[in-house]
Order: sequence, then C-alpha cells, then structure tokens
Amino acid sequence: MRKKYVTSLIVDGELLVNPIHILQAFTNFYKNLLGKSVPAFPCNLQALYGQQPSYLQLEEPFTPHEVHRAVLTLAKNKASGPDGLPNEFAREKWGVVGHDIMRIFEDLYSFNLNLAGLNLANIILLPKTQIATSLSSYRLISIINYIPKLIAKVLASRLGQHINAMISPSQTGFIKGRLIHENFLTAREIIAHLCTCKEPAIMVKLDFYKAFDTVNWTFLLNVLTVLGVPPKFIAWVELLLTTASSAVLLNNLTGEVFRHQQGLRQGDPLSPFLFIMVADVLSKMCQAAAISIPFRLSNRLRYPFQVLQYADDTLIFCTVKGKAVQSLKLVLATFSLCSGLNLNLNKSSFVPLNLSPAQINSVTSILNCDMAQLPLSYLGLPLTTNRPTRDVYHQLIEKIERKLAGWKNKLLSRAGRLTLVTSVMTSIPIFFMSVFKLPSWVIKTIDKLRRNFLWGRSPGAATGIPLLAWDRVCLPKPLGGMGVLNLKLLNISLLLKWLWRLFDVQNSQWAVLTRSMLASRSHTSPLTWTARGSFFWKDLMTLRHIFSISTYFTLGDGKDALFWLSDWGNGRLNFFNCTSKSFKPYVTVYKVCQHLSSSLQAPWNRDVHNAVLYLSSITTSDTRDTCFWKWNSSGCFTVKSAYKALAFAGKIDFQAALIWRAKLPPSIRIFTFLLFQDRLLTQDALLKRNILLQPGCSLCEATCLETATHLFCLCPYTQELWSKVNNLFPSFQFLRHTDIKQLIFEAVCNVRFNRNHTKSVLFCTVLWATWLERNNRIFRGAARNTEALLHWVVSQQELFLKFC
Repeated sequence: MRKKYVTSLIVDGELLVNPIHILQAFTNFYKNLLGKSVPAFPCNLQALYGQQPSYLQLEEPFTPHEVHRAVLTLAKNKASGPDGLPNEFAREKWGVVGHDIMRIFEDLYSFNLNLAGLNLANIILLPKTQIATSLSSYRLISIINYIPKLIAKVLASRLGQHINAMISPSQTGFIKGRLIHENFLTAREIIAHLCTCKEPAIMVKLDFYKAFDTVNWTFLLNVLTVLGVPPKFIAWVELLLTTASSAVLLNNLTGEVFRHQQGLRQGDPLSPFLFIMVADVLSKMCQAAAISIPFRLSNRLRYPFQVLQYADDTLIFCTVKGKAVQSLKLVLATFSLCSGLNLNLNKSSFVPLNLSPAQINSVTSILNCDMAQLPLSYLGLPLTTNRPTRDVYHQLIEKIERKLAGWKNKLLSRAGRLTLVTSVMTSIPIFFMSVFKLPSWVIKTIDKLRRNFLWGRSPGAATGIPLLAWDRVCLPKPLGGMGVLNLKLLNISLLLKWLWRLFDVQNSQWAVLTRSMLASRSHTSPLTWTARGSFFWKDLMTLRHIFSISTYFTLGDGKDALFWLSDWGNGRLNFFNCTSKSFKPYVTVYKVCQHLSSSLQAPWNRDVHNAVLYLSSITTSDTRDTCFWKWNSSGCFTVKSAYKALAFAGKIDFQAALIWRAKLPPSIRIFTFLLFQDRLLTQDALLKRNILLQPGCSLCEATCLETATHLFCLCPYTQELWSKVNNLFPSFQFLRHTDIKQLIFEAVCNVRFNRNHTKSVLFCTVLWATWLERNNRIFRGAARNTEALLHWVVSQQELFLKFC
C-alpha cells in the first residue's frame, strides 16, 4: 500500500506533505496541461498526403454483433471508471442490458446522444521511477466510464481494419502485423551500413514532452479528413474528445473535475490509433522536405532522411551534407507548432556517425540538444554496431534474479514454481532473444536459475534435488517432458521470423531497407547475402539451412528461390543431398535459367536433368517468388509452429501426454507424471544419488528398501487403503496388479477414451494422499489410519471434480 500512496511532493521548490495540497497540485498541473489548448499552426496536409481513398465503411450503422464483439474484447479484471461498472458487467448481462446499449449506439449514430455527463474519467498516477518527487515524474492513466469506453472500442475496431493502409511503414506502434523489433533492427542495419561506407550522418533520438497529453484536436481532425475518414466518423471522434472531463484520484481522494481542451486519454481504446495518425505526419513532412535536398544518406539509401517511429519514440537518420540538418530542424519545429507535440530537448539527443569534430559542433549548434554515443538504449534494447558485451547479458540475467528475489520457492508448490518458470522466467529474455542470438553461457546461466527454482533449490543450499534431467524437462509434454521451453530452440524460432519477413515484405520497412542495403544485385536472394551487414545478419545466415528445409516456393521470377537448397519443385525435386564443393550452392533459380551451363559446375546427372525438364515446363513471371511455411496449414510463419517443428523431433509418448491432459489439479498432475517416470525420491532413488538412509517403510514399518512399487502397491497400509476405496467404489476396482505404470495407464490414460474422469481423479488422489501421508510421517511425525485418510481422499476428490 505504501507504493500506492503519495506521501510527499516537491512543487516549485516547496515540499508538500498534506494529501489535500498534493491532490490540488496534481489537479492544477493536469488542468493546465489538458484543460487549455494552443491554436494550431496552419499546415497544408493535403499537399503531404495527396489524394487518399475514402473509407465509407467507417460510418455504417452500428450492428448488435459489432457492439457485442466489442463488449467481449474489452479486457477483464480492469479497474472501473467513476460509474463503477466493470467491463465484465455487460459481458455477463448482455441479454439484459444489450437492448439498452444498442439504443445508446442508435442515438450516437443519429447524433442524439449527450455524452457530456457520461464521458468522465479518473486520472490514476503511476510513478516513472522508484523515487518520484515531482509532478512530471508521474505517468497518468485514465480510467474511463463504461459507455464512452465501449463507444471508443467500437470505433477503434472499425478504424483498426484500415489503419494499416493509412499509416506509413515507418510507424510500427499499435498496428497488427508490425513489430516493435523492426525499428530496432532497421536502426542497427542503417548504422552498420553507414559505418561501413563511411558516410557522414547523424542519428537523432527525439523525445516529446507529454506527447499524448498535448495533441492538438484541430490538427488531429484535419489529419483524419485528409486520410479519407468520412465526416460522420470524424464527428463521433470529435464528440468523444470535446465532451471529455477528468478528475485526479489520489490517496483515496478525488480532485476537482475539469474539461479537456487538448490531448488524448491514455487508457482510451481509440487513443493509440489517433496518436499514430498525428505522429505519422512527421514522417510525411520529412519525405516532403527531402525533395528539395540533393543529397542521400548513402548510395543505397536514396533519401536524406530515414524516419523510424514506435508511437512517440522517434529516430531520424539524417545526412549532414548541404543544408539537410537545418531542413530537419525546420521540419521538427513546424511539426511541433502544427500538432502540439513539443520537443523535450533535455531528453532528445543525436549520435554522430563518421563526423569530424567541426561537423559535430555544427550539428550541436543547429539542433541545440546533447550528443550521445553508441551503445545507447533504444526501445529497451542496446543499440550498437558490435555484439552485446558480457555486461549487457549480465543485466538480462540480473533482471531474472530480481524476479527470483521476490519469490519464496519453499512456500510455493511445485506446480506454482513450474507456472512461474514457464510464464515469467522464460518470458523475460524473449524480447531480447528476438533480435540477439544468445551465447551458450547465457542460456546455461538462465537454465541454471530456472532449474534451481523449479526444484526448490535455494542459492548456496544443498536442498532441492532435481527429479528429472533438464533436457527432459524442456521436452514438450507429448514427448514425455514437462513443457518448459528450450531457450536455444526458442531463440532460433524467434530469429527465423526475420528471414521469413524478408520474403514477406509487405508493410515491412525493415525488409525493404535490408534488401536495398544488402543486396548486391536485384536478382540475388536474401539467402545468398553471406558477408554483408551487421553481426545480426551473419547470425541469421547460420539459420538459412533450417529456413530452406522449412519453406517451399511457388516460382515467380525465380530471384528468391535457391536452385539447390530451396524447395521450388512442388515437392517433386529435392537437391538437399546433391550439392557438393563443385556446385555453387547459393545460386538462384533465376540465375540457372539465364546461365544454365555456367551455374551447374558439376557432371550432368539425373537430378539435374529432371530439374531442367521441370524448368522448361513452367513459365517464370515478373512477380516475386511466393514463399510458404511448411509447418503451418496457412503457409504463414509463426514462432509457435517453428518451435514445434524444432522441438518435436522425438517419439511421441502418448501415455505421458494423456497424464498432462487429465482433469486434475496441477500439483497432482505433476506428481502423477513424476511417478509414471519413476522420478519420486523414494529410498531406492535416494540410494542412487548416494544418499544413505536406514531402509524401511514409514507406512508399514517394514525393514525393506522403500520403492515406488512397494509404497503404492505392495505396502500392507496401502493395500488396506486400496481395499477400502474398492469397497466404497465397487465399479472401479483398483490395484489388480502391481505394475505402477500399468496402473496409472489404466486409471488415467484409458479413461480419456471412456470419459470417466471420476475414476482418474479418485485414483490419483489416493496416490497423492499416500505420498503425503508418507512425507508427514517422515518429516512431521504425524500419522493417520486408513479410515481417516480415506475420508480425506473422498473430500478432496469432490473438490477436484467440482473445480478442475
């Protein structure tokens, strides 16, 4: 609760500790920020965009199906606005309130809806840093009333169907199919390219002050108009903007309500799309300014400017030749005056690339911002031309260790630890692995952290014996593993995505620029670029064989498909085993068609003869080759399908797979799986690990060595328990033989076909109860007779059947 309470605030050098004074300070701050507007500087947007298509579908009447779908897609478990209505309300009670909600949308369509009293939001403040003492060190989130939020969601759903065509490829934020990593990779390849060709340039990293909160509404509505958005839709957007009002909610106190005059609410479903429409104007302005500049970034980058945007996070590459930097400064100033987005020069910076000290001084005086050096952080990743240092990787490892520090593994069940390993510890490095090939020592270190946490081993302690080899743990569940992702295979799967995007270049600025910078000729396939580009590209080229056997091509011009390594013959031709040192392995089909005799420097054989016959039977075209992914029915690449293709390389273990699918609590499911694999720490298993104990069964007090078969089948105590279970449930009749694996298969696996879940739940609950009783007697000295244990089994079984 301490983090949720603002105890002090410094305003104009004065320390405020009174909650009412703190609330008033925040209210005045946001009232001045959001409640006042500056007249927009006129901008000829029509000249920037030209003639755009009209999206008349945006103003069609609202349908019940459309509104209900929006109701279902609003996120669950989110804070409600001032009206107190959670998102789940209409979802659960649509049959009751659906008609009334549709009347609201009918009034909205006919402009008979008064939103002034409904369009209210609470402003929630989130600290940007651990110690936030100033007004600007907090980030606001608007918690909006349900009805205006639902209206915004419906409008956003409509706009989302066309936003991809409206926004330049340089903007990757909030648009389905565009990736945040594209900007990072594009920036890195441009830097590597400019450094290689020694072209003088700068990289400008822009920061806008309170970007969402300062958008000028007049400018925004003008942008919507030139983009072809119909007038009625624009009027709905304007209605949501002009009727908005908010109040700061802080320390359980609500401040004064004020009306908005500018800005977009962060928390409104429509705001992200509206913002990137405004931000995209900067890219258009740079394109327009480039026309008057007779210089280029390099021979392969034909414009003097290259803009990369993720929402308001903006990078601009600019040549320093001629008046390019002055033109960029003018573009930035014009954009700020028109849009309302003001540059924060204290946080903006530029990175010199191949500049002399005199050129650096000149750029500094023009841009009036600080100079930075590589490496620097961009989109949460280290941007540099070199491979990440060990310190960078240690920061990634420390991030996982900080998560571990907040978890008490001894207080968590094994199922809870497995969930945290798969959903948290494994997900932390994914963002990094999407653009970096992790060294083996990093993967081993992270795996050690995951392994120790899963088995309950504390740092420096001897407790927590691993019950299953880590390679087995990382196998998919159908192969007899525990389903923890293999980081090496996951890393490969994430990197394969970039090879795929090179052949699926639509709306991918990274693919277009990479092709223009790295391709030596127009007819060379990306799979032939061996010695060009950054270290990332060289890492990517180590995966091209995996990519080749995972894809097939429909021939167009033959410039992308490799003659020997690509599958381009509809499965009828396979040359993977035909290549040798005498061949040119990375020659394209296009090249073979043009120069057959010189491209195939090998003795003529039947495979080559078949290929020539096949080539003569088809006609190439001017269109690009079409690439298809083999491991997905749609033919499109997904990281999931790539990982499955790499990971599912063994024999399917149907019995283990059925155990994981059984309707049991996770802890019992894991226990049953480990028992099936004979991995429980019974005395014989401890003896194999050189842990010597006095032989004996804690349940029957026999002096024999405790094994899983004895404990769960042969022990007199257990047999008495099974007998009572059979008497209570005569239709099941467990323990007909003493093979524990066969018992589990009959009780758990076979019922998957009979749909008798009661039997599997009861059987596994008895096994679980027996194991708990054994542990209680050894470690706590507590014992129960079979009658008490049976009563516990029956009560637990009823709970499991009800909730699993």
